Amino acid sequence: MNNRNLPIIIDAVFCVILLPAMIMLLPIERWLTHHTGFVLLLVIWLYAVYFINRKWTVPMVFGKNRYLPAVIILAATVFLTWLLIRMDMPGDFFRHRGHAVHHRFFRLGPREQGVWFLFLVVTTFSVAVGLLTELYRQMLRRKELEQEKSRAELALYKAQINPHFLFNTLNTIYGMILTHSDRTEQAFMQFIGMVKYLYSKASSDFIPVTEEIDYIRQYIELQKNRLNEHTGVEFNADVSDSGAVIAPMLLITFVENAFKYGVSSHRDSVISISISADTRKLRFNVRNSVFPESLAKKGDGVGIVNCRKRLELIYPDAHELKLTDSGTSYEADLTIFFDRK
Repeated sequence: MNNRNLPIIIDAVFCVILLPAMIMLLPIERWLTHHTGFVLLLVIWLYAVYFINRKWTVPMVFGKNRYLPAVIILAATVFLTWLLIRMDMPGDFFRHRGHAVHHRFFRLGPREQGVWFLFLVVTTFSVAVGLLTELYRQMLRRKELEQEKSRAELALYKAQINPHFLFNTLNTIYGMILTHSDRTEQAFMQFIGMVKYLYSKASSDFIPVTEEIDYIRQYIELQKNRLNEHTGVEFNADVSDSGAVIAPMLLITFVENAFKYGVSSHRDSVISISISADTRKLRFNVRNSVFPESLAKKGDGVGIVNCRKRLELIYPDAHELKLTDSGTSYEADLTIFFDRK
């Protein structure tokens, strides 16, 4: 059931079930016999009171500087109800259990008591339902505003992916050009293919995990063009659920950092990257060595901060990220739980 329809359902239950049941508690059959018109007018008025409070009085209380009109409307319903019970009725109409009741200005007979009882119940119920409805609407509005804010933040973080990736990759190609590598042309063609992927997929909310893995594999192949014999790369991917999806460009930041800080020109190192996914979760792990020369150029970790924010927005209660920095090695271990999203 759509929660937005709950106020309508409450209105229907009150109008069809609750109010008729309360009216039947009174000697309505005898009232109908002696003054049918008055009873019909009373029933119409009670329904009118309910919707006046629900649609006008209570919403005015939540408006700016509109308390006085709400009080005036409420007072007007009280006054009109008082006028209603002042109507002249036949003598039998004022009898209850065989006892005559004198109709005086300040004395409440069975008829007056019944009318005021129904009026107070309808007013109380309508104000309570109106308050709950307005509070619920405000809660939905606040939630919508938070979602809009989250979408705006997420769009900002996704926009920051492009410059980060382009800077790192162009820096790699620039280094190859300076060393006159014979693989520069190949690397440039790989870069063009990755840029096409970037602009065709990065704007999507989710993409298949297999496509993200292919993108990471292309990035690794591009980075290998600048590596020497001292650096080894291990990449393993095992996806048992081909329908699993993930937010695009979410894992690449950790891979970029591994190649940025885990490569040495004269010391042996290994960059290990593994990805596994099934119907329940995705497990991603990156391990690399950290060298003094790479620490000297280490920045403020904007990419990692960006990635954390995206994880919090997209998978708020469905991810676990552990970053371990021993000083000589670095490990990023991320688990995304698809069944919790």
